[in-house]
Amino acid sequence: MSQKSSEPSGLAQAAISGKWLNAANLLTVLRAALAIPIIVMLLYNAPHPTESSVYTIVAGLLFVIAALTDKADGYYARKNDAVTKLGQFLDPLADKLLMIPVMITLWYLGWNSHTLLLPLWVVLVVVAREALISGIRIAGARKGISFPASWSGKIKMFSQIIVVSVLIFFPGTASVLTVRILVYLMAAITVYSGIDYVLRARREIFGEAARGDSVATSAQADDGTEAGRE
Repeated sequence: MSQKSSEPSGLAQAAISGKWLNAANLLTVLRAALAIPIIVMLLYNAPHPTESSVYTIVAGLLFVIAALTDKADGYYARKNDAVTKLGQFLDPLADKLLMIPVMITLWYLGWNSHTLLLPLWVVLVVVAREALISGIRIAGARKGISFPASWSGKIKMFSQIIVVSVLIFFPGTASVLTVRILVYLMAAITVYSGIDYVLRARREIFGEAARGDSVATSAQADDGTEAGRE
């Protein structure tokens, strides 16, 4: 026990050895960092939030680049056997650090100009979903359970990328019915993916706990039987 506690964790070993410093993890960090210039460009366009400009074009291009790193980092890590525990931790975190601040900025620009770019309730749905999933991930990690990306989570991310890209490149279309439908569809997919994740967690985390309790109860019953025979 003492030997195990004296050894540094996998993340600590990676940090000390520098093994985490690879192209895949750097791309992941870049994805989160690009949220800053994207937001700055959008705020520069604040006087005319529903009009396309050089600022929205630059912001849109940076957002597309950031979105592409979501595929590039995973592909590089798998191809070059560079998957690390730190990378697995940073990847979903980078998605949140990119998407949520940009969505909040889009809502703020609309609110500040008394127009509607992205409804507040949609932003709150996304934030609530990500907060819930983060809590589940932490609970699973404490039990040694990880949750790989599901198809619903991938579709959720794709739908968010599409909606945000449209609102950045073409802010004047925010009130168009087709775009409104895309926004509502993205919100619905976000809710569904959250429910899907909760159901998976219920099976994996609480199901595992129930199986553990059952085994413990059986063991106690066996001990009692053996004790009665002695």
